[in-house]
Order: sequence, then structure tokens, then C-alpha cells
Amino acid sequence: MRGYLCLGSNLGDRLGFIRQAIEGLRGHGAGILALSGIYETLPVGTALPQENYYNLVALVEWGGTPLELLRAAAAVEDSLGRRRPYPNAPRTIDIDILLLEGVALRTPELSVPHPRMEERAFVIFPLAEIAPDIALPSGRHILEVMKGFSGDEIVGARTFE
Repeated sequence: MRGYLCLGSNLGDRLGFIRQAIEGLRGHGAGILALSGIYETLPVGTALPQENYYNLVALVEWGGTPLELLRAAAAVEDSLGRRRPYPNAPRTIDIDILLLEGVALRTPELSVPHPRMEERAFVIFPLAEIAPDIALPSGRHILEVMKGFSGDEIVGARTFE
């Protein structure tokens, strides 16, 4: 099945952690079919000061179940030193499953489509870059959803090499 993942980092070598996470996902059997550029964004959902995030969206091909993909993503996060001391804490890497073809799932472990993806510019802008024709879970076109953001959250963008 094909799907979209969002990768983000705001600790240490942010770009390096994203590169390592992509390689880690490949090592767990995910085929990486497309990558957006890197979007530098302000931290969301925290009152504590943090560094800006680097975010990108990846189109992946996955041969296992959604929960196996979640476990693979968690293993990559753990291997790169991800810690979870409190909600929205700074992180070396964060890998979120956004969408999986033909999958609608709500469990205590995993919700697909991601329940807050349409509220986050750091998801919508890179997703629109690699999937400009996609209809989102709400039924709205991604470009329509993009128009609802002020753009203030995104402070920079560049290609991913």
C-alpha cells in the first residue's frame, strides 16, 4: 500500500536526523517514492521555547500492515534517540503516518488518517508539494486547505538533497 509520512526534527542536526530516518525507514522495508522539500516551521502546541522544526513529507510504499508501519517508524525514532519526556517535547525525529491508501483506522495506538493533519501547515504545505491533486479526509482539496493558513508558521523552505 502507498501512504504519506511526515518527518520532523528540532534537535541537533535536524537535516541529518531526517536523512537518517529516511534510510532507517528503507532499512525496515519502506520504499521511498517521493520526498517533499524541507520546510522550516515554528513549534506548534507548546508554550516552552524550542528550536524551529525541519519537516518533510514522504510518499512511501509499504508491504505490511498499518501497525507494522507504526512499529517500524517507532523503531527508527528510538534508534535516533527520540525521547518523550512530555507532550510536544523537542525531538531528534518524529515520524507520523498521515494517510494510507484504503485505510481508515482508529485504535489506541494509531489513527489513520492522522486526525490533526488538516490543522497543520507543516503537514499540508509539503504534502501539497508532492500530492497537489489529493483530496483530504474532510473531502476538501489540499490547495483549498492551504489557502486557510496564514503562512506564519512556515519560516523557510528549501529542496531536500
